[in-house]
Amino acid sequence: MRKSKRCQWFKGVVATGCRAFSPGARGSSASITLLVFCGFTVLQFGSPCPLARTTAVAANSGIDHSAEIAGPILADGSAIVIDDNVYIPENAGEGWSLSSPDPDVLRFELRRGDHWSSSYWIDPPSSERDEIAGQTVYPSGTQINIAYDFMVEPGQTNSASGPGRWLVLGQMHEYKVPQSPPLAIELVNGDHMAINIGTRKLVYVYIDPNPIQRGHYYSMNIQVKFANNGDGFLQVWRDGAHIVDYHGSIGTGVGTYWKQGIYRSSAQETISVNFRRLKITAVAG
Repeated sequence: MRKSKRCQWFKGVVATGCRAFSPGARGSSASITLLVFCGFTVLQFGSPCPLARTTAVAANSGIDHSAEIAGPILADGSAIVIDDNVYIPENAGEGWSLSSPDPDVLRFELRRGDHWSSSYWIDPPSSERDEIAGQTVYPSGTQINIAYDFMVEPGQTNSASGPGRWLVLGQMHEYKVPQSPPLAIELVNGDHMAINIGTRKLVYVYIDPNPIQRGHYYSMNIQVKFANNGDGFLQVWRDGAHIVDYHGSIGTGVGTYWKQGIYRSSAQETISVNFRRLKITAVAG
């Protein structure tokens, strides 16, 4: 990987272009780390607790989160960076869980029984997870532009579908809201791609009549504004085709953050998904 002048994180510590101050003793569970990250100040209490999420400034329309992944991809829950966006892995911590075969690619592999657990969350036996969770929260009313490519590797057809079952490949999740996300890219009816905007019930604004082509990289372009007053919208293009044109309320009116990877109800088969060229921009509402 070529050297980058962008900020890089290794085991929660800023390595390039940022400053880290640790008032506590190294290795102490009571340590407090002050991180100055590309203009954001974040307090980290203890280790290895995840970083506190920062709030995106609504006037940051010129910020460009480009695709390069900085730093090594480790299996121990260490924070990673895609340009200047910080992500925390949420997975079983196995050697196969998360890797970066190319500088702008993340490969997620989820096997039966892969659960995420932390000091504040334990996945139930009925769900399996291999995701990264963004640490930037975008305020309600902000237009969020998300572009990325994803590819589901050849393998057994998804069986985590049907009543009470799910498979999510990307989502904007509401911050500290314990319910379904207001935007989820899913696989339903086996390998059919769908887009769900329901938080308390299923609200599909798109279901592909055909199954996805495994091994093919799909180019996704999403423009969304979460608002619960009727002023929201969602526009989605896939491989250049305009597949969603929704206007109306979306979400419950709180901030959201991006999660990428695989989250499903328990299933027998292994599934592997590659994501690349993730780019997120925010425009003041």
